[in-house]
Order: sequence, then C-alpha cells, then structure tokens
Amino acid sequence: MSANAPDIFTEPDPIDPDTLKNLGPLAPLAGTWEGQGLDTHPVAEGSEDEPYLERMELQPIDPQPNGPQLLYGLRYHTFITKLGETEAFHDQVGYWLWEPATGTVTQTIAIPRAQVALAMGPAKPNDTRFTVRATRGSTSAGICSGPFLEQHFQTVEYAVTITVNGDGTFTYEQDTVLQVGGRPQPFHHTDRNTLRRIAPAVVNPKFIAEGR
Repeated sequence: MSANAPDIFTEPDPIDPDTLKNLGPLAPLAGTWEGQGLDTHPVAEGSEDEPYLERMELQPIDPQPNGPQLLYGLRYHTFITKLGETEAFHDQVGYWLWEPATGTVTQTIAIPRAQVALAMGPAKPNDTRFTVRATRGSTSAGICSGPFLEQHFQTVEYAVTITVNGDGTFTYEQDTVLQVGGRPQPFHHTDRNTLRRIAPAVVNPKFIAEGR
C-alpha cells in the first residue's frame, strides 16, 4: 500500500457494541409497530386508494464495519394486509442504517416482486424528520427490477420521509414514481401511515454476549 493511500482495511477500535445507543435519528424507530395507512396505486382504470393494516418490526443488529467505515442499524420486516384479509398485500424486508461519521441514513429494500433498492439521505443525530431517496440508474442509491417490472411498471424514483412525532408514534410518507406501460405521464404510487409501538426492541446479540 502506498504511504499516501488511505487505509481502507483497518476497522475502528474500539467499537461500541450497544447499537440502540448509537442509532442516531433511527433510535426512536426501534421496536414493533402497528398502524392503518393508505396506499394509492395504479390500476387499469387509472388509480385506486386502498386502506391497509401494517405491522412493522425493527430490531437492532450488531455494528457493521467496512474497514474504517462503521454502520449501526435496524433489521426490518414490514407486513401489510388489506382490511379484513390475511393475505399479504405487501411484504418487505431490509435494513435501516446510520453512519455517524458522515451523518448518512441508508435504507435497503427487498420485496418479493423481483425488486431491490438502496435509498440514502443526510441527517443529524437528533433529527426527528429525514428523507432517503433512490433513483433508477444510480450506482450508489439505485433501484433494480426484474424484467416484467422494468418493462411494464418501471420504477424511476423512490423517496420516503420519516417523521418522529411527539406522542411516541412515527409517520412515513412514501412516493414511488412509476412509468406505467402505455401511459405518457409518470404515476406517483404513494403510501402513508402513522405507526404506534406495540413492543420494545430487543438488544442486539453482541451487546448481550458482552454482558453489558
């Protein structure tokens, strides 16, 4: 390695194993949540508003170093049903990540419709409102879809804004911009929900193992 080259291999030492204490703006999101939201999505006739029930679980993971880069995060699973039904209306897994050194929030998204995305945005440790975005074609905060979605429901852009409310709830407002086949104008597929915590988060494994 050149004397002037950055050290991209050495991990921080020490690393605080207490993820819940190091989540910055993500800390209020830890736990299990439920709420009723509203989804606006495309249909053959144009668009449809669909109320839904949502359960979201966000649990702390162990600190994740990429060499000198250090990320703290929450593993999440969102499960959504239509009112009065048990079949999944939407299922999504991924991670919310916080990088203290750069003040960056990252959301990784995977849904069982052959689609993944990586959305990023700036935040301060005590922010109660922040936004992450992904754009089709970006190599750092982008969207990747299977052939059917890419051809018929191409996702051009994704953004979600999280607001931590004073009553202990949090609200998300999500906008997924789609280019629907046969339509000249982009379609804004939106979701909005306010979630209330029904169970606290569990402590991440490394923190438990160290007996702190």
